Amino acid sequence: MKTKAHILVVEDKALIYKRLKMILKEHHYSVDDYAPSVEEAIGNINKKRPDLVLLDIDLQGEHNGIYLGNLLKNEYNIPFIYVTDLDDDQTFYESLQTKHDDFIPKKDINLTEEEPIVIQTKPHLDEKRLIRSIQTILQKQTENQQPLREGIMGLIGYLEDIKELDKSRVTRVPVKYEDIIFFTVKPFINENEKEETLRANYLWFKTRNGEYFFLKTSLRDIQKTLPYYFVRINESYIVNIAPDVLKGRINGSRLSIQNQEFTIKNTYKEEVKSRLEHFYY
Repeated sequence: MKTKAHILVVEDKALIYKRLKMILKEHHYSVDDYAPSVEEAIGNINKKRPDLVLLDIDLQGEHNGIYLGNLLKNEYNIPFIYVTDLDDDQTFYESLQTKHDDFIPKKDINLTEEEPIVIQTKPHLDEKRLIRSIQTILQKQTENQQPLREGIMGLIGYLEDIKELDKSRVTRVPVKYEDIIFFTVKPFINENEKEETLRANYLWFKTRNGEYFFLKTSLRDIQKTLPYYFVRINESYIVNIAPDVLKGRINGSRLSIQNQEFTIKNTYKEEVKSRLEHFYY
C-alpha cells in the first residue's frame, strides 16, 4: 500500500519513539529519524519537511517542545500534536498559546506493549485515538491547500523604489515557475555592474533568459508554494532541478544548472537526493 504521509516524532525516550514509529508504520505512514531534541528536530525538518509532527514537551537540550511548537506554527507552518507525559493544567494552558492541532496525554495511548516500562496509570485508549487525530488533521490540511499556481508576479525592483516610478510603468512581471532557475538571498549584480547586498526581507530569482526579479518574502515561505522540482540546497538557494534545466551533479556535493554551479550543504543532501530520484532513474 502507498505511504500516506511523512511524520516526524520528536521524543526524548527512544523506547517510546520506537513504539510510536511501529504504530505509524502499521498505518502506512513514513516516519523520520529519531529526534530527542529541538535542534535535531529542526535538522530533520530541513532535510525533509514532514507533513505532521508528534511532539513531546519534555525534551533533551536547552529548549522544550513548547518552544518548538511555536516554531512549527509561526515559522514552518507544519501541523503538530503534543504527545506528552505532562498532563497538568498549567502545561496544557501554556501549550494552547502555540495553537497546536491536538493534545494527547501519553496515558491515552498504549505505548507500553512489549516494553519494560509502564507509562499509563489510568485505563488507556488504543492507538485509534492517535491515528484518528492524525487522519483528521491531515485531511483538513489537504482541504485547505491552495490550488497550485502557474508562476509568480516578480517585482522589477524593491517596493520602496517602485512607489516612486511613473504610474503607467509595469512594475510586476508574470514569470512561470518552469522559467525560473533559482531563488536566492545572496548579493546580486545591479544595473551598474556592481555587487549589491539584498535588502532585508527580500529575495531575488533568475530566469532562463538571464532576467532577475525581486520578491518581498523569505526562502522558507516561498518554498511552501513551489512545485516539487524546486529544492532547497543550502541556506541561500532554492534551485530548479527539472530535466530541462539541470545539467548534472558534480561529485555528489554540487549541481550544475544553466552553466552555474551550486553547492549542496550536508543538511539538505538527503532531500536533494530524494528529489533527484523522483525525476531520474
